[in-house]
Amino acid sequence: MKIRGSFLLSKRQKIVTASVLLTFGLMVTQNVNLFLRTRFIIGLTLFAFLVSMWALSEGLSRLKAFTLLLLPTLFTLGATSFYFLLPIRWLTRLPVDIAFGLSIYFLLLSQNVFNVAATRTIPLYRAASTVTFLFTIFTAILLFHCLRVFQLPFYWNGLAVFVITFLLSLPILWSVKMEEINAKLVAYSICISIIITECTIALSFWPIPPVSLMWSIFLSSMLFVLLGLCLDHLKERVTKREVYLYFGFGSFSLLVVYFTTNWSL
Repeated sequence: MKIRGSFLLSKRQKIVTASVLLTFGLMVTQNVNLFLRTRFIIGLTLFAFLVSMWALSEGLSRLKAFTLLLLPTLFTLGATSFYFLLPIRWLTRLPVDIAFGLSIYFLLLSQNVFNVAATRTIPLYRAASTVTFLFTIFTAILLFHCLRVFQLPFYWNGLAVFVITFLLSLPILWSVKMEEINAKLVAYSICISIIITECTIALSFWPIPPVSLMWSIFLSSMLFVLLGLCLDHLKERVTKREVYLYFGFGSFSLLVVYFTTNWSL
């Protein structure tokens, strides 16, 4: 029994192993044939879901498997897709590989905190909430930018952004109380997704270059505002000052996009 137990990995060791495997997968994906990269991206995304499930398997119910594994999976999809847009140089991509490995490590750690906090109170919950919120916004930036590069019609843009926003919003709203997913959480997620979709459709007619990050940054800024307000509302700590700050930030983002757009195109 002692020999067998020595080969068992602790939860932290599983998270480290998962981070290393996904980082190695990212490096491999970008060095395969161009025509196979799409398949490898899909494969790495599915692998991210499975390896995250393995790393967080202890105490993982069906509900938590949905809410806790979505963000690491979508983050892997966004980071892998965005990787294609970088210059093909190891001097550029090696730091990105390292940053991805550290990011997925901290992301899995934060999801593990939620996994444990669902059954008992732990002091790291607030830090995990902040990390998850930041990764949600950053993942949105990556996915929205990769979507913009395809230059799809406005209705496909709207549909894709609706799905992405809903999948990003529901888990983080659930993390406030970590109970069953009820109609209130679903309704909030749908409302947020509809508003972001409307912004997407409007921006689809703006003369913003496909390679510009302003398209994705503005949509993610709106997601930041809406998610922030909903999270504060669910925590019952919304104040007028916070509402003004959020709407001020949203208005500033809109002005930045407006004045950085080349309307002569």
